[in-house]
Amino acid sequence: MVDRGEDWRSAARRELLGLRGRQRGWGYRKGAALAVEPTCLACLGLLATRGGDDSESAAEAKAAVEGSGDWLATIQRPDGSLGVAGSTSGPGWPTPLGLLVWRAAGGREDARRRGVEWLLREEGEHATPSSGAAPILGHDMTLVGWPWVDGTHSWLEPTATAVLALRAAGLGAHPRCVEGLRLIRDRAIDAGGWNYGNKAAFGRALRPQPGPSGIALLALASQDPRAGIVDRAIRYLHETLPGIRACASLGWGLLGLRAWDAAPVEADRWLAEAFQHASGRPDAASKLALLLLAGGDHGTRLFE
Repeated sequence: MVDRGEDWRSAARRELLGLRGRQRGWGYRKGAALAVEPTCLACLGLLATRGGDDSESAAEAKAAVEGSGDWLATIQRPDGSLGVAGSTSGPGWPTPLGLLVWRAAGGREDARRRGVEWLLREEGEHATPSSGAAPILGHDMTLVGWPWVDGTHSWLEPTATAVLALRAAGLGAHPRCVEGLRLIRDRAIDAGGWNYGNKAAFGRALRPQPGPSGIALLALASQDPRAGIVDRAIRYLHETLPGIRACASLGWGLLGLRAWDAAPVEADRWLAEAFQHASGRPDAASKLALLLLAGGDHGTRLFE
């Protein structure tokens, strides 16, 4: 919990480091097997808020990020991807998060190169322009993005994180990145925001969700003008986030708004309240990390 007079970020960083303990990374719960997603998010959360601690805490955080980056490199698979954990053979959807950590922490050029090569080879299943596929899903099924699992259709979130990782690697103009952005735009819900995958099904529009909407806005930042689907998504998040304290939804939603300089003045209060709800939980690593990403001075820079 936050001590009187202590910024919630310092308390969240301290608690996040405590959840790691003496391990080389983070699990989905304290003491559980190490997993790639919480490890990457925790590293990014610490990097997003660096500079706010005393020298001892800052050194501990730096050592944690370096050690976790090394662990990620040791579990990288021969094809260049990162699975969900060191003991799994797939799927590789966490790979973009690993690439973002390695790029922010510096070094590990070979691991980064192999990860990018895998990402450029990975494709979601898609229809051909001449297939005549019925548009029951409400979006362009010929666009190629990234799937959660090999051999399945492209989904919004893995496509957005892949685009972010490729752009951070200097490949924002690569055809895969360009088509990924086309897919994100195509999946936008007409009324504003994004759902997890489709924008409609059997002719019925789906409801937007704050987490996917934030990730999509983050991927579109610096690529699109603030108009059309961007303005509608910002309006949706402004209307929705005041009532949201779930860490993933609030964290990604605010990151998307910050990427467009559109975060409300109340955002820090919302993050502090969400931290109070998440604090003390053994499964809080990813939650705390996303709050720190959204509340840190360096958060959006990690995705540029």
